[in-house]
Parts: sequence; structure tokens; C-alpha cells
Amino acid sequence: MNLNPKPIRIEPAFVDSEQIRAMFMRNAPYRALAAYAPEGVKDETCEEDKKPLLPWFRGDWALDGKPLVEGAELILHNRKFVEAAKAAFGTPLVAPEFVAVNINGPSPAGRTHIDTPSFYGATRVDYPLPFLRVMGFSGLFDAWRVVRASTLCWFYEGPGGSFDYWPEGLDSPMRTEQPPFGNVALCADTDRVYHRIGAIGNDGAELPQMSASATIQPDGDGNWNILEDGEVRATYPSRAIRFSVLWKAEVRNGNSRPDNLTLDRIMAILTADLRHRGIDFHKPSDPLADIPWILLLQRIYAPHCDSWRMTGYPEVMPRNKLSTTRARNPLGGSLRLATKETLPDAARFRD
Repeated sequence: MNLNPKPIRIEPAFVDSEQIRAMFMRNAPYRALAAYAPEGVKDETCEEDKKPLLPWFRGDWALDGKPLVEGAELILHNRKFVEAAKAAFGTPLVAPEFVAVNINGPSPAGRTHIDTPSFYGATRVDYPLPFLRVMGFSGLFDAWRVVRASTLCWFYEGPGGSFDYWPEGLDSPMRTEQPPFGNVALCADTDRVYHRIGAIGNDGAELPQMSASATIQPDGDGNWNILEDGEVRATYPSRAIRFSVLWKAEVRNGNSRPDNLTLDRIMAILTADLRHRGIDFHKPSDPLADIPWILLLQRIYAPHCDSWRMTGYPEVMPRNKLSTTRARNPLGGSLRLATKETLPDAARFRD
């Protein structure tokens, strides 16, 4: 199995992309991303933790291989997504896991990051996301890491809103997908490939006064409202909102897999490594809820105010485009492998 897959661009992504786009309105409201997927335990000594929240929201449309909302099966069991994952990772064993959706209002560029990993016996079902991120960055649990294919698609035609990613590492050129996106999707391993959302909207967009308790929903007049404590904190026309879909599937090389991790085993591995590093620590009685403990792990394994935020990397990098080479797609349309060649800035990927 290929553990360093090249991104594959899928076009067209859906038989009817407008049917997918209409699902965003039908399944509102959505929670703030800060509540859905906190980036880490807050460290008040870190300036990055004091910045206002971005108007980003998320919802689940499928979990544990099962649709949660009407129509989600069209995404969860999208055969083109499955075939792209097979081609990218070089394995026939692809099991769709979940579908999440993002609703992003006008905002500056997001942090460069990788997605939260999962491990056999330790997933977001039972473990807090900051703890899973620390496990991933430590490198101590790679033998138990669940390898996942990710496919993303976007619905947005306004200014900004690019999807920027570094398939060959942060020291290599950035690649980007830019609006208008059309009916396209990108299959990659975003658990390992750093990526970010580019600035959405025009420069200098004012951020709403909101907390992690805020939600977003349509108002019935073609706008979307951010609501909190019964108040409208911001209103955006639909064209100003960047909608996206994230599909993930487990990929395997065979039917065998490692035994599940347990919390006791995880703690034994972490504490042994901390002792080897000469780090003084107090072993907590509840390691998944002990804030000083998780902060310690973040500082050791994810330094610089949580390294998954990658705030030290420049916000503006060369906007290199990808050329593509075709891969056989038994379902029609095209699967196209991203290559290193740089294209002129105005070039677009089309059949």
C-alpha cells in the first residue's frame, strides 16, 4: 500500500452538485468549529490563544460509516471517491467512515494544519481531539495509526477562499485550488498533508463578536445568520459563505490490523518517553480531562503554541499550480494525479 499518496483530482465529483449544495440549507443550524473541534487546550500564556474566533462552523452528515441526514449516502458511498482512494493508496480495501461539512464566513487565512488522526482503540468517539493530536505529533503511536483517505470538495465562487496544501512537505512548494471551484474534489491524506483555507472574501473583513456557543443558519431570505444568546451577531449573503464537504475513509493493506490501544498502554508509552527525555511530570488520575497534563504534552510534542497551528509559516507563499496526469477511472469522468510541474497562474484544470 502506498503510504505517501499523490493527490488525485476528481472531476466531476457528483452527478448533481446542486443537490449536494442544497443539503447545507436543509440541515442547518451548524455549531461553531471551536465547539465542534477545539484545536487544543487553551494556554493563556500563548498570544495565539487570545485571538478572536473565526466565523467557521461544522456539522456531521455521516459517522461510523452510517448516514445521519437525508442524502448523505450520495457522498458517503460516492463511488468516484472510493475509486480515487483505491488509486491513490494502491489498495482495494477502502471503508468510508464519515462526512463532515464546513460553513466558513469572511475571514483571514486559516492556520496551516493537519487533520486530527485516529488510532486503533483511540478515536474521537472516546478521546478528546487535543489528546489525539498530541498522540499524532509525538510519533510514538504510528504503529496504531489508522490510515485514512480524505476527499474534499467546495462550493464557493467569491473572492479568496482557496484550498492551499503542501503535498511534499512544508519545505516544498504550496499547491492550491481556487474558486470558482466547479464540480471538483481532491483526494489526499490530509491527516499527514499540511493544508489551510485561504482568506475568504475581501481584505479587512470584520470578524463577528462570537464565542464557541454560536451557531449559523439560513434566514430564509438568501442570507446566513450567526446567532448567539438569541442575538444576531452577523449576517452574510449566501454568496459570501464558503461551503465545503470532507469525506474520510479507512484504507488498509490487508485484513490484519494491530491490537487496539488502551488508555493504560497509551499512558505507559507517553510516561516512558517523558522519563527518557528527563521531563518532570505528575501522572494524572484522569489524563483525558487533566488540563495541566494535556498542556504539558502539547508543549513537549507540539511546541510553538501548538505546532499543528503552524503560525510561524508565512501567510503568503508562491501560488504554484499543479499539472495533472490521467489515471484510469472505471466510473467515467477523470481521476487526475497531481504532479510537481508548475503551471501559469491563470491555468485551470479541466477536461
